[in-house]
Amino acid sequence: MSCLRPFGFGSNKLGEENVLTHINYLSDNILNLTGQHVDLRDLLLQTNANIVLKIFFNKTFDLDDQFLKDYIQKWKEWFTVEGGFQALVMIHAPVWLSKLFARKIIPRTVETTEVLRDFVRQEVDEHLRTLDKENLRDFIDMYIVSKGEELDLGRLINNAFFLCIDPIMTVGCVLQWVILYLILYQDVQKKMQDEMDKV
Repeated sequence: MSCLRPFGFGSNKLGEENVLTHINYLSDNILNLTGQHVDLRDLLLQTNANIVLKIFFNKTFDLDDQFLKDYIQKWKEWFTVEGGFQALVMIHAPVWLSKLFARKIIPRTVETTEVLRDFVRQEVDEHLRTLDKENLRDFIDMYIVSKGEELDLGRLINNAFFLCIDPIMTVGCVLQWVILYLILYQDVQKKMQDEMDKV
């Protein structure tokens, strides 16, 4: 956790400039869709992914970037299988039903996990090659420097993998629900807008 403090974790800032940059970009993209039917889920996930990827890997992508869209899809697949209905069936169903689901789920989960881990592995390798201890760019650089000789690459890759996936999906889901509730309860929406206007 101490590696994250310089990037705003544990304070009120939490990379405020990073967040505001991506929120403004998201707002511009939504405004450009005026009059069109839009599903905000992917836009919210892509924006949130950019915020998280900037903190961890010092990377951002355009919201229409195919690489980002592909990885969002992989994250959604991984999150759905790991925490979804199929995983619950495997845990709580009779053994014969669990085995049936396992034949379908496990290969897909392993494949998706490897694709996502490869991305993290490539980023860690790139950071090791380009590390400048006097100019730390992101969480990965901070982690590498803080561990020094005790650096365990497997642990770093594992930590980065979970620390990236979890906030992208959970915060993305929370944002979707917040927007839904604000649409349903316009009095709350107005109070929220009034409060933001005061700031």
